[in-house]
Amino acid sequence: MYQVLNCVVTEHDWRLVVLGGTICWLASAVAISLLHRAKASQGHTRAIWIGLDAAVGGCGIWATHFVAMLAYDPGTGAGYNIPITLMSLVFAVAISAVGFGIALLNDRRSTMAIGGAVVGIGVAAMHYTGMMALEIPARIV
Repeated sequence: MYQVLNCVVTEHDWRLVVLGGTICWLASAVAISLLHRAKASQGHTRAIWIGLDAAVGGCGIWATHFVAMLAYDPGTGAGYNIPITLMSLVFAVAISAVGFGIALLNDRRSTMAIGGAVVGIGVAAMHYTGMMALEIPARIV
């Protein structure tokens, strides 16, 4: 745990960390607002709201992670594999759409919790895919 904390404190640009947190907060607020709009609608209109929510929520998830990745300075040149980075964005948006759709199937808390868990899986899939995109001239252990 100490190594992780030391990495965050000494190897990250705090301005970008704060920017990532701000992006996360704003994207979350908008995603929740759009989810409420989707819940209040029906049929084709609901599908449009879910799609918009997935785009905003997924892009917000991805942007938060990518800005935090840009904040990391390992002390050596770092780059990103563009196709894998874009794949992490697709995962964030697509899996969020599935999760939001599940959450709105009915009004039961368990269904909403399952939808939230699916969005969490989307965050994890985006995170690990995004980490795979990081290219540094070193061996990661």
